[in-house]
Amino acid sequence: MFLRHLAVTNLRSIRELDMSFVSDDQTARKWTYLLGENGTGKSSILRCLALALAGSDAAAELVGEPDSWIKLGRDEAQIRVEFANIEGQMRQSALILRRGMSALDFVDHNRSHLQQIDAAVAKADRNYFVVGYGVTRRPQGSRHSFGEATSLFRSPRARSVATLFSSEVTLISLEQWAMDLEYRRGRSGLSAVRKALDTLLPDVKFEGIDREQRRLMFKTQDGSLPLNALSDGYQAMAAWCGDLLWQITETFGDYKEPLNARGLLLIDEVDIHLHPLWQRRLMSFLQETLPNVQIVATTHSPLTVHQAGEGELFVLKRNDEGATIQPYEGAPNRLLLPELIQSPLFGLSSLDSPQVQDLREELRQLQAGSASRRPTQKVARMREIERELKSASNWSDVPPYLQRTNRLLEKLADKMLPEVEGREALEAITQASNPENG
Repeated sequence: MFLRHLAVTNLRSIRELDMSFVSDDQTARKWTYLLGENGTGKSSILRCLALALAGSDAAAELVGEPDSWIKLGRDEAQIRVEFANIEGQMRQSALILRRGMSALDFVDHNRSHLQQIDAAVAKADRNYFVVGYGVTRRPQGSRHSFGEATSLFRSPRARSVATLFSSEVTLISLEQWAMDLEYRRGRSGLSAVRKALDTLLPDVKFEGIDREQRRLMFKTQDGSLPLNALSDGYQAMAAWCGDLLWQITETFGDYKEPLNARGLLLIDEVDIHLHPLWQRRLMSFLQETLPNVQIVATTHSPLTVHQAGEGELFVLKRNDEGATIQPYEGAPNRLLLPELIQSPLFGLSSLDSPQVQDLREELRQLQAGSASRRPTQKVARMREIERELKSASNWSDVPPYLQRTNRLLEKLADKMLPEVEGREALEAITQASNPENG
């Protein structure tokens, strides 16, 4: 089973949305990146997918108050999904949310469509799984008993996407479940986990379990350390990736290669709190560790978008009627990073710092004669700006005619500054500042 298509109408900030999850050859697309400013509906798309593929048991828990899903000023919202089952047959399902519905009303009204999902994922724990992570990805505290972290949700399929719907839900502790796994299955049970952890954290290798202290040990540049002694960045990444590995090993534990299972992974702000190097490492880790899982991820980061291939990036924007979505034409991973940052995707007009931009603007005004300074003051200030810009790492990006102008002004000022005032100096500056004379 794999996801093929999603269509949404009048849902939260989204007026209408239509997006495909297949490549041109009609095979399941591995990656789908969602880029957009806050409030454009990125998180809502992930929740729509989680709800639409949850099935009857989980739907009532996930939908909460149906009114909260419906766009302001509208009475009804729709979520339509298309997927292919294990035999490759196409299936469609449509969910309707109406104002005044309760969660149970929602399930009753959409029962036939929810049952289609149930049928498609019959024996779902053997064929297909959906797992999702919201922006808040907090690990379970040691005071909790194992498995208590997601007790807000009773259905297993609701628990697997719980953090998308509630910031109160915590993740299963990597230390607790790894020790539990070893206890139940022996050292061989940790083989897939060990392999994954060794490729997840930069410059850190998983050593094993300290049974006396009941903690996971990692080999680092500073020696052997427990998980809770690693940096916050390591712990944050290990928290949700560890929870992901737990869900897979629990679901497909008797598989020879459980990480080769099929499924759908939904991640909100996939790169949150990550160092730029780790942002690149995480994408490769997920690609290699879960080869048969479709991944839909939201992001704000140019470094993450820079890894998107042809057809993998969708851009959300707002207009007067709400949020809309458009596929990005082209392949971001074929652009230079500066090109990407200065493209309409991110809208930066310059790679300069704000301070350098201000200096360049002041220089332009001085050369255009629009700054209210005496001629000798202009020359002195332009020389000062030139010195400051030369110390900037991107001084070579200053247009050549401006560099020539400033070299001429420096020579001119050395000769004229002590004795020239008024019109003569102004004419000299104006002549030197004209690009046509360069």
